[in-house]
Amino acid sequence: MVYTVKNQKEVLWSLLLLFILVISINDFSKWLLFFALIFSIVILAFLFIKYQFEINEDYLSYQILLFRLPIYKTRIPPNEIIQIRFKRVGWSAKGAIIRVHKGFNIRIVNFDSDNVFKDLLDFASRNGIPHCKTKDYCILEK
Repeated sequence: MVYTVKNQKEVLWSLLLLFILVISINDFSKWLLFFALIFSIVILAFLFIKYQFEINEDYLSYQILLFRLPIYKTRIPPNEIIQIRFKRVGWSAKGAIIRVHKGFNIRIVNFDSDNVFKDLLDFASRNGIPHCKTKDYCILEK
């Protein structure tokens, strides 16, 4: 099943509007104007980034897309996973960190459904992947 991230676009839009306001006021020095322009372009790019995570029978797939073009894509078979750690992120959000032998660890937070953690736990149990849950995560499960 494919899961996508719930982005907090309101914060990014407000930052973008703030930097557009800074750019429109031309009373600043050139380096500050240059910084505001570069930062607003970066924020605009972040508005169109999409994260996808797929749990399949034989592998896990994680990709970062910008305008539907893949920036980063990885496919992880079960034998490359060291451990899956389920933990609490923030006040009331669940999260998971997938530690792998080669490449970057994958952080699963703010996905559109809480079923992603149940499916990830089932994937770990089926394939004999070591996993652990922190005390805080167990509190959120109740």
